[in-house]
Amino acid sequence: MKAAVLVITVLCLFQLCQSVIPGDKITSLPGFTGQFPSDEYSGYIEVDAKNGRFLHYWLVLSENDPSTYPVVLWMNGGPGCSSLDGFFYEQGPLHFVNDVSDASSIPTLELNPYRWNLAANMLFLEAPAGVGFSYSNTPGDYNTNDNITAHDNYLFLLGFFAAYPELSANPFFVSGESYAGVYVPMLVEQIMIHNQAKASNINLVGFLVGNGCTGNSVGACSNYGTEIRVDFLYGHGLYSPTLRAEIESACDWDNPSSTCLGYLDDMSDQVGDVNIYDIYTDCISGRVSNSSSPIRKIPALKNDQLRKALGRIGGPDECIDGISAEAYLNDDSVRAAIHVVNTTVVPQWTVCTNNINYDGNIDSLLGLYPTLIQKYRTLIYNGDVDCCVPYTDNEMWTSSLGYPVKDDWRPWLFNDQVAGYVTVYDQNGFTFATIKGAGHMVPQFKPPQALAMFQRFVSNQPL
Repeated sequence: MKAAVLVITVLCLFQLCQSVIPGDKITSLPGFTGQFPSDEYSGYIEVDAKNGRFLHYWLVLSENDPSTYPVVLWMNGGPGCSSLDGFFYEQGPLHFVNDVSDASSIPTLELNPYRWNLAANMLFLEAPAGVGFSYSNTPGDYNTNDNITAHDNYLFLLGFFAAYPELSANPFFVSGESYAGVYVPMLVEQIMIHNQAKASNINLVGFLVGNGCTGNSVGACSNYGTEIRVDFLYGHGLYSPTLRAEIESACDWDNPSSTCLGYLDDMSDQVGDVNIYDIYTDCISGRVSNSSSPIRKIPALKNDQLRKALGRIGGPDECIDGISAEAYLNDDSVRAAIHVVNTTVVPQWTVCTNNINYDGNIDSLLGLYPTLIQKYRTLIYNGDVDCCVPYTDNEMWTSSLGYPVKDDWRPWLFNDQVAGYVTVYDQNGFTFATIKGAGHMVPQFKPPQALAMFQRFVSNQPL
């Protein structure tokens, strides 16, 4: 299979091949002073020449040895959320110093001391088309689903490694969080199938998923997620034992009655304005004042009966502020610096978009995981104070695969302190880990611990 890729010109000096898209190199960024610790590139890879479908990427080379360090693809979820969320708020090299109240000023940037490109070449991908700066010249492409997204992401990788051949032999990992719990294993499957058919030769070593979905009919990202979250909230003391007994008595989770939904309303009122992504973090939400876009909303809750309970005035709430990213990435000077298309094609960058019609058509990935685990190193991790995709969900399905336990639930340490808990199975090092005190976006809430976990995994060291 051939990728639809832009014209390639390879420049080799002293037997070291340089990037073949020199025009994508970022030379400076508004709001950031000084030099980048390593080279950064931003641009597009075409994945469908007929329809004119382009996916935007931002590559940050390792600060150590880009020629030997792993290449790690990162994807945020949604579906519909931009991976530049991960770049600017989680594990990317640059974070915002100050917030802004409107789009009239540009936030300033500083180096993130816990950036993951200390351990790898980090590749941030905005997918599918219609998300972030990725786009199509064919409006129908914004009607998409899990299978189309996986295939496009695979075509993107073919185009990327053709454009950056100096990275093609490096160990490669796929990573992501939230609904990327669907994106990641489905892309891994695409790579596996095409590698086996000799249609590609991507040096895939492993993958990791944080606080991830496992399909649209199982676990926390299905209607059954209501029960999981109700249990999680009670286990953390956020509503009363009396109401808990009433919910247990009245609620059939396969077909919740009006009485059950009424109790969920009552529970929501008792919980109050708690941040669903981190129940111990203050609830602060916001957007650029002239924007109507959702702010880092995670539509995985779309089928959740908690969100359907009529009249709900309490919580938990989706409380994350995306003002700075929206103000920054919609500034003309920033767009020029990162080589993205003009505003007539992508009128406004948003952290999460409602402009795609996404069909989550994969019911469950539990049948796929054993095949992938057998071939690739696999880490499933969870921040343990996330109510959106609670750790209890992912611990349940990882243990349900039935592998013998090699290293039973135990603490893992960072700076001689408990950073979380880990179970390692006797199947190709398959690992489930928690990060103590972290919410849905682990690298944002616990940056040092997240970097330590990441470094150990990509270097094949135990937690």
